[in-house]
Amino acid sequence: MQLTNSKIIYIRTLLKIMKINVGFLVAYDYELLKISIPLVYEHTNAITLALDINRQTWSGNTFKVDPNFFNWVKEFDTDNKITIYEDDFYDASLNAMENDTRERNMLAEQMGDGICIQIDADEYFVDFKGFTEHLRKNKKKLTGKKAIQICSFMVDVYKVLEDGILYCPTYTNYYLGTTKANYTRARKNKNQEKWYVPFISIHQSWSRDEKELKFKLDNWGHNIDFDVDSFFEFWKSINKGNYKDHKDFHPFDKKEWPTLEYIEGKDFNEIIENFKDKKVSKSFIFGKNSAQKAKFLFK
Repeated sequence: MQLTNSKIIYIRTLLKIMKINVGFLVAYDYELLKISIPLVYEHTNAITLALDINRQTWSGNTFKVDPNFFNWVKEFDTDNKITIYEDDFYDASLNAMENDTRERNMLAEQMGDGICIQIDADEYFVDFKGFTEHLRKNKKKLTGKKAIQICSFMVDVYKVLEDGILYCPTYTNYYLGTTKANYTRARKNKNQEKWYVPFISIHQSWSRDEKELKFKLDNWGHNIDFDVDSFFEFWKSINKGNYKDHKDFHPFDKKEWPTLEYIEGKDFNEIIENFKDKKVSKSFIFGKNSAQKAKFLFK
């Protein structure tokens, strides 16, 4: 998208008001970053891509990154916002979830001062511009002494079909960012008040081809929480004709994905556009934040 000079000046002015940094994890699904990075690029100060120097997953398996991906990053990064951070993120003495948490803390330290937003390659932010404007409107809350965990909501894609997707319509809490990273389990921070914001991301969680999904499941931080092979066979059996005949689609937390719905779109850019009309209710957000305020009132 071509920006006018006045819009460029406006965006740069906003970026000076509050520093918003985004970190992405780079692994076997790195090609998805070609969708997720452009969705946030314009409205972030800096982007850091964390890539294991030995090309190992959290479970110790290896993957490859096509050199053309780095060419794409260089060509796309017209504002010189993107840094590639390579380090040894696999510790054989830790399980996959512990390595997940370890890498996120290392990435957060590398990202430096400012609001720390961490996004996975398969998470597509529907309205990042609106999200950053919302953060700046609440600058006082986010720049105080008290650390804040920023939470939005996620819609999980279950399966990609020829003309659309099957997804779970239940909004899942999404630990998106923090004013002070202190991750204890993936993106969860210890003893931080959660601040819920009315924004949605689309999670391309299980919507891969069979080979990609099986690799993801085998190397996922939660792979010790469920029977991977059993879930994989169930996933393969679901289609547009039978999805309404089943329930409880989540691999280990059945209440999270009780049902599925269908939405049209020839690709994810079109699907993201079709999701822009979906909103999180103000009353729901108010209730979530009120409960957090009460919980942390005397802390």
